Amino acid sequence: MLNALFSPKSIAVIGASNRPLTIGYRIIQNLKEFGYKGAVYPVHPKDLEINGLKAYPSILNVPGAIDLAHIVVKNTMVPVIMEECGQKGVKVVIINTAGFKEIGGEGIELEKKIGELGQKYNLRIFGPNCQGIINTDENVRAYANFTFARPQPGYISILAQSGGVGEVVHQRLVDLGVGTRMYASNGNAADISIPEILNYWAGDEKTKVIILHIESLANPLEFMKAARKVTRHKPILGMKTGRTELGARAVVSHTGSLMKADTAVEAIFDKCGIISFRNQEDLCQAAIAFVSQPVPAGPNVGIITNTGGPGIIATDECIEAGLNLPDLSEETKKNLKANLFAEASVSNPLDVLATAGPKEYAAALEALLKDPNIDSLMVNFITPFFIDCQGVAQEMARLSQNTKKTIVSVIMTDKKNNQPVLQTIKESGIPVYDLPETAALALSALVKYGEYQKRPAEKPPVFPDVDKAAVQQIINEAKKSNREILSAEEVFKLLNAYKIPLVKSVFIPVPISSGKDASDIQTVAKKVGYPVVLKLDSPEVIHKTEQGGVILGIENEKQLKNEFKIFRKKFIGKNAKFMVQSYLSGGQEVIIGASAVPDLGHLILFGLGGIFVEVLNDVAFRVAPLTEHEARGMIQSIKGYRILKGTRGQPGVELNKLTEIVLRLSQLVTDHPRIKELDLNPVMAGAEYALVVDARIKLRPSKNFLTVSS
Repeated sequence: MLNALFSPKSIAVIGASNRPLTIGYRIIQNLKEFGYKGAVYPVHPKDLEINGLKAYPSILNVPGAIDLAHIVVKNTMVPVIMEECGQKGVKVVIINTAGFKEIGGEGIELEKKIGELGQKYNLRIFGPNCQGIINTDENVRAYANFTFARPQPGYISILAQSGGVGEVVHQRLVDLGVGTRMYASNGNAADISIPEILNYWAGDEKTKVIILHIESLANPLEFMKAARKVTRHKPILGMKTGRTELGARAVVSHTGSLMKADTAVEAIFDKCGIISFRNQEDLCQAAIAFVSQPVPAGPNVGIITNTGGPGIIATDECIEAGLNLPDLSEETKKNLKANLFAEASVSNPLDVLATAGPKEYAAALEALLKDPNIDSLMVNFITPFFIDCQGVAQEMARLSQNTKKTIVSVIMTDKKNNQPVLQTIKESGIPVYDLPETAALALSALVKYGEYQKRPAEKPPVFPDVDKAAVQQIINEAKKSNREILSAEEVFKLLNAYKIPLVKSVFIPVPISSGKDASDIQTVAKKVGYPVVLKLDSPEVIHKTEQGGVILGIENEKQLKNEFKIFRKKFIGKNAKFMVQSYLSGGQEVIIGASAVPDLGHLILFGLGGIFVEVLNDVAFRVAPLTEHEARGMIQSIKGYRILKGTRGQPGVELNKLTEIVLRLSQLVTDHPRIKELDLNPVMAGAEYALVVDARIKLRPSKNFLTVSS
């Protein structure tokens, strides 16, 4: 059915107008100017001719079949027009009119009504409150849209939830001289959805790259299914707008407080292999490289420059973008020394000097393209007036045709006087950038996509030794007593049921308010073994450390007795019990958590932990359930990974055990969607252990919750 949307044989414009400053006029004008190959039928109740074309009083009066109809009338009239389109047998309508669910109230009911009419007549709806589509295919040339960009045919398709963002991106690509394939901005998406369009473009051979802008996801699971299908064989470059902090909400966990407005979408992007961007310029510039260059085999970049300063900047930008600059092989160095000026700096970056001409650039390119240590090249070329710049460009173009390695260029020149140089390089398929930071980001995006394609096609592990029934019983007991916050004792029992390793802990069942003598605690402490930690267990005290509910490193019975007296006095009346734990000194504190997201399932968090977790904010999120590759990847993605791995003579932590905790937690929340928020903080990790020291769990009040299958 989407063929009728993107490749219609006939288009009617209902609400067409002879007034130039109207959408009804602009759509017809765009179709004419763009050279649409099909028939165009303006529909107007009175005018006999619109913009030089015969007009019809109703869609029912139009001769022949109609694939696609634009509806540009008052929102309250749309249902009547939909009825007529249905009777006519129209296949798809683009409803440009606004005033539906985006305004709330009556608009929501109006959108529901047009949805019902679409189902009644098997009439697909694009919109409402949308721009429309563009298809540059020479056999179609459909500009069923009221925007202004005038693209040339190309291989980039643009899908934007916001028409404004989509048009800015589209126009920027036009300004950069880059062709596009198809364009779609579907507004409210009452029917035809972003996942459906992605599926359609997955089968379009001439769409090589998809640019995607979203503000929100109506159906995250459907989106993920479609996006993962696409990214296995063609890249999606994504951008989420609306990245400000979430508004105030009732969270009790560090995991919940660390989530931002775009956290879930970024985690979805990662799971689907969508390359994420923070601004439109980087998005457009990277798309250029994806269209014309192969994906690098790895992150190792070779830099060629004819001046030192820009070469240093290029090096910095590549490293900051997560790329590597390996040393050149000895054979490459030998070759370069034989063919470059004696003063040339034979290393990476390779400075061929300002006097380097076609011969020297060719020698440098050939040598680095053959070097097994190099996966991609960044060629920096400042065009001196005293060398044959066009000859250098021709050598770059020639050598690019005989390699499978990625090449991008940074050409710093007077564009007006050196247009032939730039054109020669561009026509060869080598992307031309003005600045090294832009080229580095484009290369980094290519590398990230290559890494995604190499991800193993594995399924989340399932641990057979867990006790699901025991966890369900704990959750059911909390539900019976109308509790959302589990006690520490319940939390530890729950974690133990999933074999998540815990520090040695003993819970004292007698409330502090009973006045029970401290001798019981001293007996427990002897069993646990000094030094110990004394902790509060109270549903009224969520953040124990901040409120003085944790005493660390108690060395003996006398100190324990004194601390307990303080506890009893401070927390009496708080429905409080207490626990005694082994005290772990040394090691690294990490946080592992989970937070429920409506219509998605759970996000899993990993990061450096402890009381300063919100301050450090060194965390990563992924969508559950996790594969082992995803679990290891999220651990490796945080800035503090070097600390966990071991650095400057300090031993690393037991990463395999940390990974297993992450995976068991992922299975726990997937098996039990009633869990709303969960923190394991801190998890103490040493060279031979990883143990949960403290944890909290908040439950959801209902069961209507989805989980994600990997």
